[in-house]
Amino acid sequence: MKAGKMSCQVKQTVERRRYTRYGVREGAYAALSPDSARMGQIIDISRGGLCFRYIAQMDQSDSGQETHVFVGDEGIYLEKMPNRLIEDVPVEDGAFPGSIIMGSKTMRVMRQRRVSFGELTGNQVAQLEYFIQHRTTGIV
Repeated sequence: MKAGKMSCQVKQTVERRRYTRYGVREGAYAALSPDSARMGQIIDISRGGLCFRYIAQMDQSDSGQETHVFVGDEGIYLEKMPNRLIEDVPVEDGAFPGSIIMGSKTMRVMRQRRVSFGELTGNQVAQLEYFIQHRTTGIV
């Protein structure tokens, strides 16, 4: 490389989120419907959506019928939160080594699902803000 002609490629990450994300204390869970097999620990939450981890059966299909998120914790219950799937991926990091779990007859895998909330009612917004104020650990 000639002197004076240095080349530096810097990849900048653009933050696309509109709302601040907050870590959630242990004991808060989300499910996509009252009878959903997809229920798990909430990882983070914001005014715009949430992320949670759950154990899925390897042969579990995604019917697309699930349209609401339920969050229950210590009497806090956010019912029928409209949402849109952002991503649903297997967890393959050091936090959950050996993410494939051998069950009685089926294999299960730890997955992480991120959803964005749809249009919320005034009551849902108030409940969500209460949850964020009382059940989170800080900005992530």
